[in-house]
Amino acid sequence: MLALPHKATTVLSCGFLGFTISLAAQPGDGDGGGSHFDHVVIVVMENQGTSQPLSDANIASLVKQAAWFSNYHAVSHPSLPNSLALVAGSTYGVTRDQVDTSIKRPSIVNRLEQKGLSWKAYTEDYEGRCSRADADKSVMPKASAAALSTMRRVPFLSFAAVQNSPVRCGRVVNASEFMSDARTGKLPNYSFYSPSISVGPRTSERSAAWLKQFVGSLQGTGAMDQRTLLMIVWDEGKGDDMRSNRALAMLLGPMVARGRYSARLTHYSLLRTIEDNFGLLPVADGDATASPVPEEVWRASAP
Repeated sequence: MLALPHKATTVLSCGFLGFTISLAAQPGDGDGGGSHFDHVVIVVMENQGTSQPLSDANIASLVKQAAWFSNYHAVSHPSLPNSLALVAGSTYGVTRDQVDTSIKRPSIVNRLEQKGLSWKAYTEDYEGRCSRADADKSVMPKASAAALSTMRRVPFLSFAAVQNSPVRCGRVVNASEFMSDARTGKLPNYSFYSPSISVGPRTSERSAAWLKQFVGSLQGTGAMDQRTLLMIVWDEGKGDDMRSNRALAMLLGPMVARGRYSARLTHYSLLRTIEDNFGLLPVADGDATASPVPEEVWRASAP
C-alpha cells in the first residue's frame, strides 16, 4: 500500500445554474475536509483501455497497492469528450479532439468555488496564456505538438468560464509546479494532472514507467500527510477494449481498501465520488445519475 499518512487531503479529476458565480478565493489554509479525503489528485492517462496497461509489470505493481475497477468504462471516443465527462458530467456533444468550443455551462470548477474549495490543473508541456491554439485550424499547421494537444488534455480550457477569466486561467499551470506544491503540502483540494503527449498510447512501456515513477515521487511528500487520494484513470478503451470502451481506473491512498471491484462504473462515477465526498451538487445529468465508487472501497479507519 502507498505510504500515505493520515490527516489532510488533496484530490487529483451541470446543473445549469451558477456558472456565473463570482470567483472564490483559493482557500489554501482552510481544512477543506471531505468525508473520505481532503484532497484529490486525478492523473489522466491516454488511449490504452484496461488489458494493455494491466499487462505491464509497472502498472501491475501499482494495481496491487490500489482499489481498482475491472468493469470501468469510458463514455465516448476520442480523448476530449472523455476528459469533459470527467470534469463536467457531460460530453456536451463534442465528438472529436481538435474542436473550437466555448462551453457556456458549469464544470467541477464552479462547484468547488461555490464551496470555497481550491483547484488547479497541472499540465506537462503547457505553454501558458490559456492557449487554445490546437482548436484553431488556421493555427494548427504552425503549432507545436504540445500546443496541438493542450485542449484535449486540459478540458477546463473548453469552458467559457475559464477562457474568459484571467484568475481561472491562472490556475491552469505547467506541471513543473506540481511536485513543489506536493512537497510543501500546498496542493489544492482538487488537482487535475495531464501528462505529456509524449507519454502516449504508442509508448505504453514508457507511459507505464513514467506513471510508476510519478507515484513513487509523490510518496513521502508533504501532500501525502494530508488525507490525499490519488485517482488514476485511462481516458478511453483501445485495442481489445476498443468496442467495449473498457478503461482502467484505480484509487490509491490510506483511506482505500485495496483489491479488485467489479461494479460497473464510468467517468461520471469518479466525478460523482468527488462531489459526494465534498458535499457538492452534481454538475450535469451524467454525474447526477451515476453511482459513486462502492462504499466498501473506503476503509473504516485510515492509518
